[in-house]
Amino acid sequence: MDTCSYYDDLRATETGNFTPIFGGNYVGRNLHRYNGDEVDVVMCHVPVFMRYTQMNGDGKLMEVSELGYGASAATLLAINHWNNGNGVVVKEIEGVNDSCKIRLTTEMFDTQAAAIPAVKGITQMMIRSPTSIIEPQPCAVLGTLYSSVTSKVATVTGVYDLLQVSPSASSNALDNKKAYPLFSRTHPSDGGAAKLLPKFMNEVLNVQKLAVVYIADDEYGLSYLNVIMDYAKANGLDVLPVPLTFYTEPSKEDLKEELRALLDSKLGYVVGVFFNNNYDPIMQAAGELGVVGGLAEYIYEYAQTFEKNSILANATYGNAVITDGGGVPGTKEYETFVEEWKRLGDDPEALSYINSKQPQSLEGGEYFDFNRTKDWFYRPPNHVAIYTYEAIIGMGLSACQAASDSASTFEENEVFTGADHHKAFLNVNFRSASGEVKIGPQTFSRNSLSTYYVVANILAINTTDTTVTMKGQDYAYYNTLNSSWVTYKDSGHEFTNQFIFSDGTRNAPPQIGAVEEDMNLISTGVRATCLALTSIIIVIAIAFAAYTVRMRNHPLIRMSQPPFLEMICVGTLIMAMAIIPASMDEGLLSQGGLDASCLLFPWFFSIGFVVTFAALFSKLWRVNKLVNASRSCKRVTITVKDVMVPFGVLFTSNALIMSIWKGIAPFTWERITLEENEFTQVLVSEGACRSAHSVGFVSAIVVVNGVALLLACYQAYKGRKVSTEMNESKHIGMAMIFIFMAFFFGVPLLFLTKGDRSASLFVLTTMCFVICVPTLFFIFVPKIMAQHKMDNAATNDVTHSSHRDRRSNSVAGFAYSRDMQRRGSISGASDRLVLLRAQQRAKRSSLTSTGVISVTSAVSMKDSVEMKEEGTKIETVYDQSRATASESPFPIRTSSGNEELVQEQIVFLGSKTREPEVE
Repeated sequence: MDTCSYYDDLRATETGNFTPIFGGNYVGRNLHRYNGDEVDVVMCHVPVFMRYTQMNGDGKLMEVSELGYGASAATLLAINHWNNGNGVVVKEIEGVNDSCKIRLTTEMFDTQAAAIPAVKGITQMMIRSPTSIIEPQPCAVLGTLYSSVTSKVATVTGVYDLLQVSPSASSNALDNKKAYPLFSRTHPSDGGAAKLLPKFMNEVLNVQKLAVVYIADDEYGLSYLNVIMDYAKANGLDVLPVPLTFYTEPSKEDLKEELRALLDSKLGYVVGVFFNNNYDPIMQAAGELGVVGGLAEYIYEYAQTFEKNSILANATYGNAVITDGGGVPGTKEYETFVEEWKRLGDDPEALSYINSKQPQSLEGGEYFDFNRTKDWFYRPPNHVAIYTYEAIIGMGLSACQAASDSASTFEENEVFTGADHHKAFLNVNFRSASGEVKIGPQTFSRNSLSTYYVVANILAINTTDTTVTMKGQDYAYYNTLNSSWVTYKDSGHEFTNQFIFSDGTRNAPPQIGAVEEDMNLISTGVRATCLALTSIIIVIAIAFAAYTVRMRNHPLIRMSQPPFLEMICVGTLIMAMAIIPASMDEGLLSQGGLDASCLLFPWFFSIGFVVTFAALFSKLWRVNKLVNASRSCKRVTITVKDVMVPFGVLFTSNALIMSIWKGIAPFTWERITLEENEFTQVLVSEGACRSAHSVGFVSAIVVVNGVALLLACYQAYKGRKVSTEMNESKHIGMAMIFIFMAFFFGVPLLFLTKGDRSASLFVLTTMCFVICVPTLFFIFVPKIMAQHKMDNAATNDVTHSSHRDRRSNSVAGFAYSRDMQRRGSISGASDRLVLLRAQQRAKRSSLTSTGVISVTSAVSMKDSVEMKEEGTKIETVYDQSRATASESPFPIRTSSGNEELVQEQIVFLGSKTREPEVE
């Protein structure tokens, strides 16, 4: 350090031998020529602007001189090597003191990590007197630490023709050549480090999803984020930005609120872009929230002690730090630099000189002792110190080159400009402790692939009962020769074979925690309700079917055609069973089971509806055909085969459509995503039965069954005036109305609730319930009531009528019953007519005859029936004009043409009855 103090002493003792290059009242950049007895040199003063103190939350300055002191020591070491032409670290400066007359001096200035003190300091230096030798004007500037401060200073240096070189500021914004025309740096821009960080996480840790926590009001953080986002976009990584505001000192609750987005994302990997003064509050808040991660650069530089098992200690352990490591361990240049670094501490004079150069007068008069001892230099030099050393060497080399290029004579005003100096600096290229120092060429920054980066795993290096000391342990470095990350394998260097994570294991956490997916599953309550309604339909259908089987020989049931009643029961039961597969989802069945349910549902619902509907339609069609024929006095024969035709047509049509559908594009269970987060995690999904051509096939089924439903409603409308005692048109029509209403209101509701499985299932079940239950009740309840009424009336007649009436009634009832059982083919409304009118007239009739007359209903037979009584021919025909309450609709015509209006509604059957022609 003797040469450093030597030139400082010259400035102090031989001021008369110094001549400023720019005299007068010149403001800005200047150099001084020294013409002494022994040397003839040009003095270039390079002040160092670094952070030694910083304002805390209480508005008071606190000491943070670690990096500033290291930068000052490295500056003095570089000046010593430069002024002596010592190429022990950088061979390019060997003997430079003989080939170039430029010598360097320096002073240290505390920026307080703020732009105003820094700009104020550089301004005060530029307005110094050109003739001031002890406090000279600068010819170049080194600094500052932070990008936010550097940008403000670079604006001033650009105006006053001063080369400014930073060993630390890394914001990409500083590459703006128009805004900062004379700025450069030996530190790579954020574009380099930020690209390498996601590259490391992607290639070494196989991370595809990460969050970036950064200081929103800091250029460094914004620049870092932008580069990471660009890399992520180019390489398919998913990144969540999480900005933190430090414009005013945030409280812990403020930080926790801003970090809550990180908690909600459930990401397992987090990049923290902040400095050590922000580290503790951010990590404390993150630890309390249960999220950890961060870029803790200072942890890598030196050990940090925490309270054992504290939130901050737990939040720090197992993290990683990436640093532009400064030095390349194992290289000659780095190892030599470390040895020179240690000598600074071993040399008392050098140590004393370095301590004497630290800033002493601080804003407000508060004094801090920034001095270090010998032991401090036995710690590895930090990256700022190494880059500072290289900045000073580069500024010396470029000054000599600029002087040569501009043919500077160093006479009055004959010297290279700051722009010349900057241009020459952009062309420096030499090997040093951090690798190859190469600037640009596209930017004013150091080439990001020309330096050394290290990823360290923060682990405990010492533990006591109450404290734990942690430090970054080297894990991997970036090999600039082959552009790849390499893990350390040399046991002579601190390293870990595998990365240790925050849980203390080598098991990599999931890249993103599982989010709670709303699968839109059917709720238990809705499913239970729908299955309960389904059970009610099934129980009612089985009960009515059992009633039909049990009472199938009862005259009333025989007249209602038991096969059709059983069809209605079976159809409603099948339709109700369609709800069971429709209520299935992933909560109950696997994919195979759900695919099967998708196939069963349309078959059950369609076939059940067809069976039920066809039975109702056939009954209506049959009654209306009988009534129409009776009005025309025509004979028709209607068999079971005839009334089964509508059922066959509907069943075949539906089955054909369903079969083609299954063959071309069968229903399968598919789950689709309705909403996902920025990391493509599914937040809301919906599972449903889907088919490629479902719209076309469903439309075909709706058209077929819709046309049939309209026809059925038309049949019900036609039979609306037929007496209830003769047919079931009224009740069937009411059932048809309920079916129509179920589809009219239910189908739109199904479309409206398409995205809600629970709601759509409930709507579907309600439709089925409204179709099935009213249909069963309208068909069966009136019959049950009539059957009980008939049985009660018959019992009362036997008990209370006269003996003669009882005998007549008995004979008539017995003869009718036996005749009905024997025939078994009289059906429909005509049978009910005969039975009901027989009951009514049995009590009142006084008609007796020695002959026997056989009467059949014109409604049933649709023709006249000849009956004989002592050779007399009698016809019965249905006359609608006589079908009143006072007249029988069955006038009896004799062969003589006379007509007797029989007031009785039935003529009793006797033993000589001729069998009617009924099929």
